[in-house]
Amino acid sequence: MSIAFSRKLNDYIKLAKPRVISLLDIAALAGFVLGLGKSVNIFSWIHLLPVLIGGSLAAGGGMIINGGLEIEKDKLMKRNSWRPTVKGEVSKGEAYTVGIVAAIIGTVVGLLDNLLTSFFIAFGFLVYVLVYSIWLKPRTWWNIVIGGLAGSAAAWAGYAASSGVFNFESLLLGLLVFMWTPGHFWSLALRFKDDYVKAEIPMLPVLVDERTSAKAIAVSNILMIPFALSLTLYLGVIYGILVSILSMILLYYNFRLIKNPNKDEAWRSFKFSSPYLAIILIIAIILRLV
Repeated sequence: MSIAFSRKLNDYIKLAKPRVISLLDIAALAGFVLGLGKSVNIFSWIHLLPVLIGGSLAAGGGMIINGGLEIEKDKLMKRNSWRPTVKGEVSKGEAYTVGIVAAIIGTVVGLLDNLLTSFFIAFGFLVYVLVYSIWLKPRTWWNIVIGGLAGSAAAWAGYAASSGVFNFESLLLGLLVFMWTPGHFWSLALRFKDDYVKAEIPMLPVLVDERTSAKAIAVSNILMIPFALSLTLYLGVIYGILVSILSMILLYYNFRLIKNPNKDEAWRSFKFSSPYLAIILIIAIILRLV
């Protein structure tokens, strides 16, 4: 492998946001395990790789395209100044080409499971690129609210990979991810409000004052918690107890933010909300398997 190719590959990996993909993969894994039901055997796990590989490629492709779309805005944002697209190491055309190819390959890989899995992989990509990045993000604070469906698609794809269906349990898991998304990203936007103001991206914290933003984050998470607890119907009381404890901690950080709506508290709220979702999904995986 040449040094030039290795550097270019590293650039695309950076643009694909591996940390975000890892959370989407956990959502897909949770969906997969829940979709298995109680009839689990060694052959059931054969279907896990296509959805993880296909979903990761499509999600990464979407984020690479996003990097190409937002070069000019990213130049104004300190938190995004590291992106290879901003530094000129990856051109806009390259980002579009690689992103689209990755998404097509990911969607095709999903077909190794079934058509429904492939559909949700493609759906997540299209929502993220067309609905969120191109249409909503530059125009309205509803961007991250509706854009959360891209994360839901990962959970639905995982569920479809093992079960071949989309049912009420699958819907609830996806809605958990959907409802979690606004509060999480509004905390980030509040922490980096100056960047979003410079780039003229209408995230909610750009349009309202800090205290109103903090209240919106808390309300969003309060509305999300019932969806997190709804899976108690399928996973049992232990799940409900653990999720209740985690949710109280999340709201503790949110109410701290309301009391002191500053960047440090917004960052603490954001830093807890990522593992909050990941831990809930991991609890769901463990309890279903055990």
